[in-house]
Amino acid sequence: MKLVLFSGTHPRHLFVNREVVKFFDEVLIFVMQREPLIPSPPLGLSKHDENLFKLHFKRRNDIESRIYGQLEWQTVFNGKTVNFVDPTNLNSVETSKLVKDFGADLAFVFGVNLIKNPVLEILPKDKINLHLGLSPWYKGGATLYWPFYHLQPQFAGITFHQITDRPDAGEIVHQSVPILSYGDGIHDVGAKCVINAAADAAKLIEKWLIDRSFKGEIQKTTGRVWRGCDFHPSQLRVIYDLFNDSIVDVYLKGELDQTLPRIISAF
Repeated sequence: MKLVLFSGTHPRHLFVNREVVKFFDEVLIFVMQREPLIPSPPLGLSKHDENLFKLHFKRRNDIESRIYGQLEWQTVFNGKTVNFVDPTNLNSVETSKLVKDFGADLAFVFGVNLIKNPVLEILPKDKINLHLGLSPWYKGGATLYWPFYHLQPQFAGITFHQITDRPDAGEIVHQSVPILSYGDGIHDVGAKCVINAAADAAKLIEKWLIDRSFKGEIQKTTGRVWRGCDFHPSQLRVIYDLFNDSIVDVYLKGELDQTLPRIISAF
């Protein structure tokens, strides 16, 4: 069986995608360089917001390094056919030709920009994107952050869905949310989501190899697509100044909204 894989370069992407490639005899991989793991603060911030920004991303990097290790795509995909792309040629004619000539049975996407034509139209029937967020509530970017900003940590989760020409809008194949525990900070929950994603991806592919198809559920509401411009570092005051990164504890005590998301599960 043949797989075409589109992967980002962050350890969270590689942690999941190294499990996915294990199930296939032939793999064509496209790797897209992502932004730095610890980005530089935007200009013009107050000193307080600048410090919160640095704290937020340092904590994320510390937790992810401890859990995923220092994964690099050159090591994870060693021995596989790898094409390095960037946002300008991810959806190029050259990329689409490589995909078409390869003739994959399944496409899996985690960690790259939106797949568009001419690449989208020549992908196989089953083309699955792993989205770190629960669709339709949280589509787009930073979708493990926004549930915490809205004081709904129970809405931090993952979605496997078929790819369409709209962000995170395709038929949902599977979703899951992590078990929240006292002491979990925002990045602990994010890491739990990724750990679940790796395990669930393996189960989904095992199931697909038997059934040769996915049963999906059409998203009946548009939800919201969160964009990069929706975020400003001052919003981190909610996470750290108001709650000292203990929103999960407050939720588990019953002091926040207890509404649970409706999860679509393939298992």
